[in-house]
Amino acid sequence: MKIYISMDIEGVAGVSSAFQGQRGNPDYELARRLMTAEANAAAAGAFRGGATAVTVADSHGSMQNLVLEDIDPRVRVVSGSRRPVSMVAGLDRSHDGLVLIGYHAAAGRRGVLAHTISSAAFRHIDINGMTTGEPTLFAGHAAELGVPLLAASGDDCLATEIEAQFPGAARIVTKSTISAEAVDSMAPAAARALIEEQVRSAVERAGDCPVTPPCRPPHVVTVEFLRQTYADAAALLPWIERRDVLSVTFTVGSFGDAASILSALSIMAAAPTQ
Repeated sequence: MKIYISMDIEGVAGVSSAFQGQRGNPDYELARRLMTAEANAAAAGAFRGGATAVTVADSHGSMQNLVLEDIDPRVRVVSGSRRPVSMVAGLDRSHDGLVLIGYHAAAGRRGVLAHTISSAAFRHIDINGMTTGEPTLFAGHAAELGVPLLAASGDDCLATEIEAQFPGAARIVTKSTISAEAVDSMAPAAARALIEEQVRSAVERAGDCPVTPPCRPPHVVTVEFLRQTYADAAALLPWIERRDVLSVTFTVGSFGDAASILSALSIMAAAPTQ
């Protein structure tokens, strides 16, 4: 049994500020260790649940955050950015389940550090009229491959989105939202124990988990940017249609294609202007 674990940082227990996810400060060094520990807890749960192979994908920011020296030696690690299908690079039909750890709510929704792909580029994204977060894209891609989302951890607002879009997945709530950068969090050790136990249970039941994408193709993707200049740049692409000052739309055949295009648009938005 092969299990794929995708790790983000904003939904990790104890993390509440964007500062904690940014390199170059002591708070980041602590947060990346908390992220690493939750990755190990999820991997331990997966192995206890019957997994024979586990991949952990470092999927925050530069995608080089995990303290590799401390990672469970039984797992393989995907790291580094600019990779195909971004947060689930290497996931394929041979996997028996996907687990999302340390995830967060979608851009335009309430939640701790809520965003989709880039908090600096996108105000809101929807696909076929459905508010789209990172689980929508990446667990949607997995579902299109026939791989079920087994479990997702993060705050209570994330859990609400997971329940609506992937009702068969376990929702592991390690903290509650107070505001965009304030939380009521479990102690990290208690959160890790909960993650391990919930992932173990979810992996044990992997064969019974439904594989249903949150919507069917074609996928009409509507993107609202934070700045007009980002929409100006996106609209230069011939297959992207301008909707208004901040918004564009395009149509794709899969969640994987949507995720890749959105990742490229976020890179464009981050490029320095001349």
